[in-house]
Amino acid sequence: MIKAVIFDMGGVILRTVDPTKREAMAKRLGVTRSELEKVVFQSETSVQSELGQLSEAGHWRAVLAYFNQPLDCYQDWYGEFFSGDAIDRELIKFIGALKPKVKVGLLSNAWVNTRQNLTSRHDFINIFDVSIFSSEVGLRKPDPRIFDLILQQLGVAAGEAIFVDDFRVNIDSAAALGLKTVWYQDRARAIKKITRFLNM
Repeated sequence: MIKAVIFDMGGVILRTVDPTKREAMAKRLGVTRSELEKVVFQSETSVQSELGQLSEAGHWRAVLAYFNQPLDCYQDWYGEFFSGDAIDRELIKFIGALKPKVKVGLLSNAWVNTRQNLTSRHDFINIFDVSIFSSEVGLRKPDPRIFDLILQQLGVAAGEAIFVDDFRVNIDSAAALGLKTVWYQDRARAIKKITRFLNM
């Protein structure tokens, strides 16, 4: 029996719906959008902040230094970079409807201060029974230990949980531990597969 459904955040609940702002930023820097996003999300300093080893400001200053930009304007860059992102309200509505049938969890690789930044802008975190951000626990997906941690906090076994994520490497790690998995590609397919698991 499924007792919990665990969701990733970025790329699942919080997604880029208007890429034009990032494309404009990339054009100003003389790079592609994918190159800009790689520095922001996949650089060494991004990983360090996701592990709680570097402040969010420290990471963004490193991004600006990489592109030879003034370091004191990182907050403006941060705001512009994420201005095209939005919460998937339909998915949040679905998650809310899962309760109280099952527990719901949030498991995100996220920089230092993510919880504070999100709660100042959005109101969806409180819907989850447990929310874990990698920077707060010093572990990040696909490390099996972060899956063990959220399972422990939810009070469920691996075989009693579904994990939803848009990165295949994270899905594979969760599946190896025995969780049911949903590789997120779009909302409709994800909801259909979650519902199928719950009705088994």
